[in-house]
Amino acid sequence: MSKSIAVSQQSQQLHNDVQEAVKSIMGAATALKSTDYGRVLRSALAASQKTVTIEIAPDDLTQLKKSGYKLCFAKKVGTADYNVVWQSYSAYLSNNEFSWTPLYQLFATNVFQENVQVKVSTNVVNIGLGQTSTLDEHGLLSPAVTGGPEVSVTFVNNFAPIHPGINQLSTGIDGNQVSTPIYVAVNRVVTGNTVLTPVETILVWFEQDVQTSTMFSTSRSKAIEIDLTFDNTAGRLYEGGQWKTV
Repeated sequence: MSKSIAVSQQSQQLHNDVQEAVKSIMGAATALKSTDYGRVLRSALAASQKTVTIEIAPDDLTQLKKSGYKLCFAKKVGTADYNVVWQSYSAYLSNNEFSWTPLYQLFATNVFQENVQVKVSTNVVNIGLGQTSTLDEHGLLSPAVTGGPEVSVTFVNNFAPIHPGINQLSTGIDGNQVSTPIYVAVNRVVTGNTVLTPVETILVWFEQDVQTSTMFSTSRSKAIEIDLTFDNTAGRLYEGGQWKTV
């Protein structure tokens, strides 16, 4: 599936979810008019979007670029350690804005291997918090339905031991929107239910020779963790080889 198709499908899923939510709240039998829907959608996304601004001092920027470092982001899921490079960028500048919204996709893979990019083994389905998808005995993920904890996505495995994973939509420092992996279970899960809870905490660091969607299992050097659980924006400055809050 292409990145543009994935983003389009997620937008359609969000459209459907908003329409159903408003009809439920208002007791309406018909969908919102397009103008009203647009207002609700913009308000919902604005309220849920998280944005971090990463500033880099001139001397540090020069040194990092000369040494081939990339600016990297990872997202936390549950209490597990960060284990996938959500995005990595070589074309970063003095001021860089990275944002994301709670638009998720569920998949599964046969392999978790450090320093290797995620290779999705199943089909990919759009899923929201408070929804469930089932991997059937044939290895197909079902469309998401309501069910499970409201702050989590639930993976029901009726297939065989496998590694579930989650994609999330982000808007990169280059302005491009893309849905890429934020998490892959390190250990295979057996049949039954697995609850995956995205957390609004990210990890930011610089690293050489790394690509988006690369899996890892060791701590990142000179990384900073940014918690946006109770905030929608945050800023950090990298200066003199150290992170500072701005």
